[in-house]
Amino acid sequence: WACTSCRACEQNCPVFIEHTDKIYDIRRSMVLMESRFPPELQTVFKNLESNASPWAMSPDERANWADGLNVKTMASVSAASEQVDYLFWVGCAGSFDDRNKKVSRALVNLMNKAGIKFAILGNEEKCTGDPARRMGNEYLAQMFIKENVERLNGYGVKKVVTACPHCFNAIKNEWKDFGGNYEVIHHSQLLAEL
Repeated sequence: WACTSCRACEQNCPVFIEHTDKIYDIRRSMVLMESRFPPELQTVFKNLESNASPWAMSPDERANWADGLNVKTMASVSAASEQVDYLFWVGCAGSFDDRNKKVSRALVNLMNKAGIKFAILGNEEKCTGDPARRMGNEYLAQMFIKENVERLNGYGVKKVVTACPHCFNAIKNEWKDFGGNYEVIHHSQLLAEL
């Protein structure tokens, strides 16, 4: 449980040993088969199940960071038959953490100045499943992934921009196995291109 799943040890290994996936397998077995894991994880699992976020924040507050910015949601764009260039996947940190809310607001302002058409999911956005997967709760992770992929595919999303590295990795590299085939770009890449 000391592994943070950052894979830095794999990148720096002189003989290229790839063991992080094996750690995930061990965690899955411990969580799902043995129900043996640190008690702190129970709080995270409970928050994910009840709030669709690892934090104890109300899902109704997920889009509050955007108050006053006139950010469109995919639901409103879809209802108006409009098209957007990107879905801005805000993520839990960008929605709830005060420091990361500033990043979300700054990115919105920059995309607006650049004339990029985008929308967010707002209260429809849920955790990507990444925290549950890294902690070994594959059942919960797949539940979120499938629900999110179904929602994005329902809106016809093709391109996603996100400021969260965890969301970036999950959506780009792991959602493909569940039918989520999107062009995913990190906000730093988008800004560099601009």
